Amino acid sequence: MDINNLKAFIEVADKRSFSRSAETLSLTQPAVSKRIAALELELSAKLFDRVGRTVHLTEAGRVLLPSARQISAELSRIEDVICNLGNDVSGKLSIGTSEYIGTRHLPEILKPFREQYPNVDLDLHFANSKETLAAIEDGEIEMALCSTPDNGSLAGHPKLRSVQIWSEALVIVCSNDHPLVSTSPLTLDVLAKCPAILPPGDSNTRKSIENILHEHNLRTIVSMEVNDFDTMKSMSAIGLGWACLPSFVVDDTLKVLPIDALQIKHSVALVRHQNRTLSRAAQAFLKALPGSS
Repeated sequence: MDINNLKAFIEVADKRSFSRSAETLSLTQPAVSKRIAALELELSAKLFDRVGRTVHLTEAGRVLLPSARQISAELSRIEDVICNLGNDVSGKLSIGTSEYIGTRHLPEILKPFREQYPNVDLDLHFANSKETLAAIEDGEIEMALCSTPDNGSLAGHPKLRSVQIWSEALVIVCSNDHPLVSTSPLTLDVLAKCPAILPPGDSNTRKSIENILHEHNLRTIVSMEVNDFDTMKSMSAIGLGWACLPSFVVDDTLKVLPIDALQIKHSVALVRHQNRTLSRAAQAFLKALPGSS
């Protein structure tokens, strides 16, 4: 089976377009079509349905895609190993992370890493933790910096390993004119009765909040689900609900609520597949992270 045909298949599956895939692969559209046709002939199965200007995977295509990704990732790993046999640290390093972690934590690590290892090709993938963990399992990326529970557990991902890198306390906030500001005593029961602006239900921050409230037989009233801290801050500042944010984003547009019973931490861990041998570039990056050794 020709690896170039597999790579063309993966690109078309991801982009759902022969023309866009051709641009990425630096090929002509007919050349991409020829590679897909050759793969379909070899497998005796149709891999794509052409509907209008887009393409969709057939059942055979959906079955092939995970294995194609693993084969491609393994060949890339082999190329990196061979490339790194010399003294220089080089090759591609694929890292997954969220936009928040990328903005808050990565720059202070990537700047000196880039200066020390200029021949490493950094390939950053921004997504939520759920998507990033799946990408590591599928071999699409080598490692990731993800939000994790305080204990670093990765429930449902037995093949992944995690090492906590950072941990920071989150605070409960609301607008300066919110009724909670003048409420005394301010208890969990009072807080739970007010609308909240929180991350999606599968986020670790959301789960931590709901677990604490559940222990007190309480439930949150979620008025809005928001993916990023900046938007949560803006929505809370205009009085749409209370929020749980890192202290560094809090300014004078918000009031911090002193609720000792709701202590939440935002933990960041380095995550990797336990069966994957790290490239030399990944090993160097691992050493550059505080607390990861």
